[in-house]
Amino acid sequence: MESFERRFGAYPYTELDFASTSMGGGAMEYPGIIAMSYELYIPDEIVWGLPSMVMLGSTLPHEVAHQWFYNVVGSDQIDEPWLDEGMAQYCVNAYYLDTSGTYAARSYRESWTDRMNRLDNADLPIGLPSTTYARAEYTPIIYGRAPFFILELENHLDIEPFLRAYYEQHKWGIATTESFLELAQEYAGEDLTELFDAWVYPKEESPLD
Repeated sequence: MESFERRFGAYPYTELDFASTSMGGGAMEYPGIIAMSYELYIPDEIVWGLPSMVMLGSTLPHEVAHQWFYNVVGSDQIDEPWLDEGMAQYCVNAYYLDTSGTYAARSYRESWTDRMNRLDNADLPIGLPSTTYARAEYTPIIYGRAPFFILELENHLDIEPFLRAYYEQHKWGIATTESFLELAQEYAGEDLTELFDAWVYPKEESPLD
């Protein structure tokens, strides 16, 4: 939490609770509370093809990150899932950089690449509604390609001030892809239309045209 507070802004509550429950190896975020599958806490358990402690190490910060991006900064989880899930994935990478260093972060990013390698069309736009993606496309694009897009933004702007401003601008409100892109262009000081067209929307649907 210290990592996210330093990077984005203060955690809004006085406590954060975790509930162990039966979720088939997964987890789910709620305001101020996170439900975590009990399987993640069983040593030597295999969860989704990985050792439970490996899954716990990335799942926990992902769900904590949602306290900032989903809870405080709201978004449409159905029509614009990249705004909270892609951001949470990016936050886990930042967490590893802050706590474990570049090697751990690079190893974590390989999970994004592994997801994308499952697809022949891994260059699908990230800004589509969840119902538009085929079942096999959703996870690789939203949990793999979307955080890579935010990493790509680091080549065009100073990411920490931008994300703090994004957090403050949309605190207790609803962010949209358009508002994200508009603020990104403001902080980049350049026209990012081509970049956004390549990653977020098909050319004919770009909100910046």
